[in-house]
Amino acid sequence: MIAYQIVGAERVVQALSNAPEKATAAAKAALGKWSVDLSGYIKASKLSGDPLHRRSGTLSASVHPYTAETSSSETGGARAGSNIPYAAIHEFGGTIPAHQVVATNAKALCFTVDGVRRFAKSVQIPAIHMPERSYMRSAFDEKAPQGIDMVREAVKEAIAL
Repeated sequence: MIAYQIVGAERVVQALSNAPEKATAAAKAALGKWSVDLSGYIKASKLSGDPLHRRSGTLSASVHPYTAETSSSETGGARAGSNIPYAAIHEFGGTIPAHQVVATNAKALCFTVDGVRRFAKSVQIPAIHMPERSYMRSAFDEKAPQGIDMVREAVKEAIAL
C-alpha cells in the first residue's frame, strides 16, 4: 500500500484564496504607474517635437494620468485638453470653418502682412483644413505593449506562491 501526505496544503489554499485581491491590487498599481509614464512620454516626446511643437505649454500642461475602475474593470491611460479648444483638432484633424473677425473693443484690428502693418475693421478668415497630428493615440499605441507587460509582471508576482 502506498500513502501520500500533502504537507503545507493549508498555506496553498490560503495563498490561492487571496490571489484575486492581490492580483487586482497589483494590476491597479501597475496600471497607475504606466499611466504616469504614458503622460510623461506624451509631454516629452509628442508635445515637444513631432508631431506638435510646444508654443505656450498649455496643451502639455493639460496632460495628466488617468485611471478608473468599475466592479469588473480597471482602465488606465492619459487625458489631455478637456478645457483647450484646439486639442481635439490637433489629435483628429478637421476643418475650421470660414468666419469673420470684427474689431469690437478697438477701432480696428492690427496685423502684419509681408512685414507691413495693416489695419481693418473686420477680416474674413477662409476655412482651414488641419491635418491629423495625433499625440495621444499615437503615444498610446507606442506604449501599450509596455503597459501590458507591466500589468502582466505585477500580477504574476502577486500570485506567485
